[in-house]
Amino acid sequence: MKKQKILITGGAGFIGTHLAERLCPDHEVILFDNLRRDSLRSLPGLKTHRHVRFVKGDVLDRRRIASTLKGCDAVLHLAAVAGVSSYYREPCETLRVNLIGTFNLLEACAGSKVRKVVDFSTSEVYGAEALNVDEESDHRIGPLSDLRWTYATSKLASEQLTHRYGEKYGFKPFSVRPFNVYGPRQTGEGAISNFLRAAAKGEPLVVYGNGAPVRAWCYVSDCVDAVMAILADNALPGGVFNVGNPQEAYTTLELANLVREVVGRRLRIVFKKVKRSEVRVRVPNIDRARKLLGYRPKVGLRTGLQLTYRWYADRRTAR
Repeated sequence: MKKQKILITGGAGFIGTHLAERLCPDHEVILFDNLRRDSLRSLPGLKTHRHVRFVKGDVLDRRRIASTLKGCDAVLHLAAVAGVSSYYREPCETLRVNLIGTFNLLEACAGSKVRKVVDFSTSEVYGAEALNVDEESDHRIGPLSDLRWTYATSKLASEQLTHRYGEKYGFKPFSVRPFNVYGPRQTGEGAISNFLRAAAKGEPLVVYGNGAPVRAWCYVSDCVDAVMAILADNALPGGVFNVGNPQEAYTTLELANLVREVVGRRLRIVFKKVKRSEVRVRVPNIDRARKLLGYRPKVGLRTGLQLTYRWYADRRTAR
């Protein structure tokens, strides 16, 4: 891939830092973030890398994002309010950041030299029953009365914005729909991060509900591989890609038991009542990414858990 100047909004976050780490040896990278979640703290060498520039800013600040974008060839747009708790606690802020922030970014891209915009969407756009869904599957966002779907609604609208702006202003628009990405430096909530934080402290693993919901787990380096393939292929016309690992689908209870095996502790499993709506199954069809990107997930769940647990355990020991 020819050397590029790449802006990563939400660049201090979990996936953003992994993308920057992969890109910075060969490209100029700008990390734009308000540090709502700060994974850079555990990777200080990235912030000071000679090819990396960190800009503290908010995508709601239209002038700040426009000035930071100048001269960039591509944008990876990850800045968003995420996490199920956030949707219930601050739904208006979720909508403001995810919609107005995306609009501000795209307005800045219009007329700029940006050639590609990769918008990070979500598998939540497929709703509560997402088994073997492909990019053309129906969007089944839940009812307006349920705040759970605030995030999915904002992300689906952001996809529309990205692709319509790309068509109008001549940059190639892409949407990535990640399916349950996990790995080191994940600071937000999620079954794996919750389980491994608890395991590192020797605490019980909390399973919400009966443990029957199914997720397909994708290690973060496999997610990064897909994005790198999008950036590298200038023949791609734009489009939507599911990114995940359908071969690593487990119920929540199976995941908890696998975590106990990986960490080598007979940690107690505690069941708690679900107080929010539940997504019953989330497993992607990734045929399109296989065909057009050559995407092949490489890291199995057991290996990924070992690598991720080592990171949480090291942090626990360091304290």
